[in-house]
Amino acid sequence: MTGGGSGGHITPLLSLAQELKAQSPDCQIIYIGHKGDNFDTFEESSRNFDFTAFINAGKLRRYGTLRFHGLLHPDIFWKNLVDICRFPGSVMASVRILRKFKPQVVFSKGAYVALPVGIAARLLRIPIVTHDSDTVPGLANRIIGRWARLHATGMPKEFYDYPTDTTEYVGVPIDPRVQKVTPRLQSQYKKHFKLPVDSTVMLVSGGSSGSVQLNKLMTSIAPELLETNLSLRIVHIAGMENEKEVRQDYKRLPENFQKRVLLSGYTNDFYAAVGAADLVITRAGATTIAELAAAGKACIVVPSAHLTAGHQVKNARLLSQLDAAAVAPENVQPDELLVMISGLLNNDKRRFELARNLYSIAKPDASVDLARLLLNIAGG
Repeated sequence: MTGGGSGGHITPLLSLAQELKAQSPDCQIIYIGHKGDNFDTFEESSRNFDFTAFINAGKLRRYGTLRFHGLLHPDIFWKNLVDICRFPGSVMASVRILRKFKPQVVFSKGAYVALPVGIAARLLRIPIVTHDSDTVPGLANRIIGRWARLHATGMPKEFYDYPTDTTEYVGVPIDPRVQKVTPRLQSQYKKHFKLPVDSTVMLVSGGSSGSVQLNKLMTSIAPELLETNLSLRIVHIAGMENEKEVRQDYKRLPENFQKRVLLSGYTNDFYAAVGAADLVITRAGATTIAELAAAGKACIVVPSAHLTAGHQVKNARLLSQLDAAAVAPENVQPDELLVMISGLLNNDKRRFELARNLYSIAKPDASVDLARLLLNIAGG
């Protein structure tokens, strides 16, 4: 397995590895990641992997809002040039690793670390399976995909240009602890976080690394939200690098308001935070959306427009078309977001509609189906 750099690429690998071991306990799983990625921050990271290896993969920075002229920015240009020079070495390192372990199949979750591994697999004639979570395939998988035995997708086939006969819509592998949340189960999750069972819970999360923009939006409107919604509790996952700054912002609130905010930089119990929530404010990453869908949760998504190929914007557009989420623009102002949140907190019927529509597109068995496909290919 290869892919990484962000939680959106790594967490599906963890879920898939667990399911592979469940279906075939004797199979051996090797993870090839990028040196310095956040693989070790996941408690489950070593549980189902027999071996791990890390390479210096080069990254081509292509931020969505910069376009071509942005690539000529001195800081970006020189970083890209250095990483391009690293690329041949990362391919050779990948070849050495694959020769050592001789896998029957290479699974690419995408991101820049997957490209040298995919090229190495092609050179060694090892079957490749790719998986794209977003509606827009990443550059690495688009390149590797020309040699792939199978293209597994997180969204319906029509969003991709892959050959139909080698494309399989499986969904996005998610944490197996995520399940459809009933009122009784929601009460249990609230107790897990020591929140009042009769409280209204709003979860704020910008993904595994957090979102500075969402953090600032929420801390600016939190006072009014807490003042006008007396039963409201805010569970805010800010990202490990952002936690200190966000905590300082919340300390400016009156003490009685601070007691109604539960802040953390990261949690391994994200499934429980989702389960406890009545409303989720998040980015439009595919893995997060897949988990919210499987849990059946109403959400407001604020897509990040600067990410490569604007994939979050396109994810959000699909959700809007399906009436499966309330979508705010990237440049949403605090007062605009405040109105959206207040409207949904005070409208149980609308939250139910959004949650129902999002649940209708859930693929909770994605790991099961994808593991079966991989084992079939590995077995010839």
